[in-house]
Amino acid sequence: MDRAGATVVDDSASEDARRREPRPRTLLSGKLVFGLHSLTADCAIRNLSSGGAKLQTSLAASLPREVWLIVIKRNLAYRCRLAWRRGEEVGLRFEAEHDLTRDTSPDLSIVRRVWREVVDR
Repeated sequence: MDRAGATVVDDSASEDARRREPRPRTLLSGKLVFGLHSLTADCAIRNLSSGGAKLQTSLAASLPREVWLIVIKRNLAYRCRLAWRRGEEVGLRFEAEHDLTRDTSPDLSIVRRVWREVVDR
């Protein structure tokens, strides 16, 4: 744990020092996909940059180190690594970005199915 009470997953540097660019505040809806792509959770995206995001989700304590984040309004999916967690908030570091309207890779089939279910409502 750090001084602010966050469980640090990667403690090589502070949260601010690890960030390469500022993360503008936002309030976007997201969907997390994890656990062999069989589990999903709703989340609120509180800030977002090209390198990562801060989320709020009731399942923060249960998230594994690797998750997918779907940013519904932007039709994007990110393969992420958990950087930190604090209560119902988590910080994610993006490892790859995929445009769900264009990327038809079979590796994204479950993530695309979850995304389609949400946008088709």
